[in-house]
Amino acid sequence: MLKRLWGYSNKVFDLAVLLAGLSNRGFSKRYNEPLITSVLLVGMLLRIRSLHALVLSIRSNQRTWRKWCAGSDLPSASTLSRGLGKSDVESLRHISGKITHRLRRNKVLNTGEHSSGLMVAAVDGHETISSRKRCCSQCQKRIKKAGGKEVIEYYHRYVVCQLVLGSVPAILDIEPIGPGEGEQTASKRLIKRVLEERSRMVDVFVFDALYLDSKLLNMLNEANKYWVVVLKQEKREVYEEIDRLLPKAKKQVFVDGGKHVTLWDLPELVCWDGLKHAFRGVVSEEKKLVWEKDKSGKKHQIEEISHWRWLTNMPAIYPAKIIYRFGHGRWDIENRGFNELVNQCHFDHAFHHHPNALLAMLWIISLAFTLSYAFFLRNLKPQFRKIIGTRQQLAEQLKLSLADNKDLILLSLSP
Repeated sequence: MLKRLWGYSNKVFDLAVLLAGLSNRGFSKRYNEPLITSVLLVGMLLRIRSLHALVLSIRSNQRTWRKWCAGSDLPSASTLSRGLGKSDVESLRHISGKITHRLRRNKVLNTGEHSSGLMVAAVDGHETISSRKRCCSQCQKRIKKAGGKEVIEYYHRYVVCQLVLGSVPAILDIEPIGPGEGEQTASKRLIKRVLEERSRMVDVFVFDALYLDSKLLNMLNEANKYWVVVLKQEKREVYEEIDRLLPKAKKQVFVDGGKHVTLWDLPELVCWDGLKHAFRGVVSEEKKLVWEKDKSGKKHQIEEISHWRWLTNMPAIYPAKIIYRFGHGRWDIENRGFNELVNQCHFDHAFHHHPNALLAMLWIISLAFTLSYAFFLRNLKPQFRKIIGTRQQLAEQLKLSLADNKDLILLSLSP
């Protein structure tokens, strides 16, 4: 299975060629950067939880790993951590861009049944690690109480741009949030870079209420990109404007799964807070039956009602139902993104607490995540996918195949 996945990655994406093109600055001839990155990438395909666990796997299958690496000496945990500190993060991001570009050219990143032929990406912040003992130059700080005393906690946060509502939730870009910075500042850097380098990968950006910022939305308007933002703050003038126009708006009623949804479309809202172009509002009321226990422990059904409001610059040719899909599609970055990355791919583990090492490891995990997702959907037959079932079970199959792949070559680079 591992040989099959690596062969698929080389055949479709030229992965070994891309890895061989890493800058290799500051590395020794014995442990070059392509070798270190290849070993780490295989470890993340196997979803190994730490560098120590990876080294244990290497030692238990030493002959196999040595053949994989074309006779090169196998690195230790300290060698891997030092290598991460010197990794070429820009080249890793470039490799990720090459892979996602090839996926789109091969029609793997199909847009899904609810996206009207548009590529939709969500942007959100995520905290990866926190510590009260270790820190680095890029750590953020906060005060917490522990045992009745105030202590300083150091942590790292990142802004992530990920495709949603499609078959493969590929990560497009990652931007660290520096000390003293807010999420909006880092997100503007990330979105500007995506617009410059991968503009054709995204048609619609979806955001949480935190991103309701006129400078950010004006930047997207000027780039001819659509956006959908959740509206939550009741004190905003636009919130009051929606309340005033809502009784006159036409409504649409439909059933979505187990929910009864009522939508209102408000296409002629005025600009506000420096936004240069007019925008549109969509309001939803969603009702569904949920089970709840009373004090005696008996279950009974109650009706749960939720209200959502979204602002968007999408024109009227896109019905309100599409805006509703995109607005809720933002949660895809939580469900198929952070949830799986953290719980199964160890996205929140500090493999080595160093600014460059942390970001490099996030990119390596993202590469493994995208490759395994594409391989699971495109290379495995439907009957085989029924047997394996999930990508976590695929990782277990990869681990079981370690000893059976002695003829596999990860990288044809010798020191």
